[in-house]
Parts: sequence; C-alpha cells; structure tokens
Amino acid sequence: MMGAAPRMEEIEKQPGTRGFWSEVGKILLLQVLVLLVANLLYQQIAKIQIELTLSAKPPAYEKNKTPKTPFPGVQPEDRKIAWNEPASAEKALKDYTEFVVTKRPWLLVIDRLVWAFCFLLPAYFILARLAKADRADFRDQFDGGSFGIGVSVGVATFCFVNVAGGLIFFFIGKPQSNPLEVALTQNLQGNWTLLTWALLGVSFGAGFVEEAFFRGFLLKQFAGKGMERLGLILTSVLFGLVHYNPKGSWVGPLLLIFVGLYFGLSYLKTENIWVPITAHVTYNSSMLIAAFFLGDRVVG
Repeated sequence: MMGAAPRMEEIEKQPGTRGFWSEVGKILLLQVLVLLVANLLYQQIAKIQIELTLSAKPPAYEKNKTPKTPFPGVQPEDRKIAWNEPASAEKALKDYTEFVVTKRPWLLVIDRLVWAFCFLLPAYFILARLAKADRADFRDQFDGGSFGIGVSVGVATFCFVNVAGGLIFFFIGKPQSNPLEVALTQNLQGNWTLLTWALLGVSFGAGFVEEAFFRGFLLKQFAGKGMERLGLILTSVLFGLVHYNPKGSWVGPLLLIFVGLYFGLSYLKTENIWVPITAHVTYNSSMLIAAFFLGDRVVG
C-alpha cells in the first residue's frame, strides 16, 4: 500500500543498516526522556501527597497510642520527612502505604490518577506532539470479541506468573515484595471494602494507565516505524525495569517482562488497545481476588 511504513525485516535487508539502528536509537532516546520526565514529576507530586496524608493522620494512629510529651502543652516531635535520608524516606513510604490500605483505601484511586497525569501527559506532548509518533486509537471497537480475548490473555498470564513464580520461589525463597503488595496481601483477606477500592485503583486504574503508556504510546511508536518485534522486546524490558525495586528481587521485574510480552503481543495481533487493557485489568484483578481468599499465600 502506498505510504505504508517498511517493516523491520525489510529495513534490515536494506544497505542502510546504520540508518535503521539510528532510528531505533532516536526512538529509545525519546522514550527514555519521557520516562525520566514522568518519574521525576511523579516523585515530586508523590512526595507532596505522602506529606499531606501523613500530616493529616491522627498521631494516635501509630500503634493506637497517644504520643507522650515531656511536658504538658508541648507538641509531639516534628514528623517532617527527610527525603534525602533513605531510612526516613523508606519509613514514610511504609507508613503512608499502611495508612492508605488500612484507613484510606480510596487514595489508591487518587494515586492512579496522579500516575496517569505524570506519565500520560509527557508521553502525549513529547512523543505524539513533538516527535509526531503514532499512538493508540482509543476509538478501537470494544465488543465481546475483544473483551473475551483480553480476559483470556489476562487469565493465561496470571496462571503463567503463578506457576513460574512458584517454581522460582521454591528454589530461592519468596523475595521481599514492595510495601503496597505487602500491605494488600496482609489486609485484603475477607476485606470487601479494601477489595472494592483496590479493584478500582490497582486493577482498572493501573490496567488502563500502564497499557495506554507502554503499549498505546511506546510500543505503538515502534509499530508505526515497522519495528513491531524489536519494539515488543524493548518496551517489555522497560515495563519490567519500571517495576524494579532496588531493595527487592530481580524475580518480579523478570516475570513482568514476560507479562509485558504477552500484553504487547495481544496488542500487535489484534491492533486493538482495549485487548491489552482488558488483559491487564483481568491479571491485576486475579491477583487481588486471590489475595482476598488466600491472603499472603498468593504468589504474585
């Protein structure tokens, strides 16, 4: 078809291989720039959000004890967070996560809205507006067929992660999860209120935002240049790395690379952004529902 972008295999066969890898480099540079801007923006807003939430938290919440003061009328010790000190920042994040999960679960939805603002806006302005890159069309038809494929991919991905994760954890032991995963698995069992807000924030919110970002912007940019296979691999690796926790294990990000591959492949095969979104929502929901019934025995 006239005007169609050459596919990756065709570009690689052409004499200008250097031009091909130069184009790949430009795409990666733009995407890394988006990730850096988005992460920086999210960190700054998240700090404000954490400080405001913890400052409004009743002091007696800490182990249900009223803080003791040395003299009558003296206020408790200032709880200002020293973000440049790892111990202080880690404690603040842990306290915030525990408070949200146990007392203010609706903040899980607010956090996803903040994530959407910080990641989707830079992606739109840098990739779509500045670089004129292709992006997903949310006018794609969402019908029973796309819904069924998405649910099937999500369930299959959930089964794969639990089987593969279970085998890995059998040999090396279950690694420490991030604070949110720990708090959710410890408090979700039989908790309908937390499950409802977690489904809205962690399942629907994260499912929509992350797929719109990684598949709708990043993978679609590669696909628009005829580099579907390479884009699938690179964006899946980025998907896993973004979820890496320096104090955690490599197992989670490694499994999430395969999760990204499944979701990305479903998008490339169907060319419908609602398929990976549905798959992601199904995958996250399966994890939450499993934790609702099994508690911290769930693998994910």
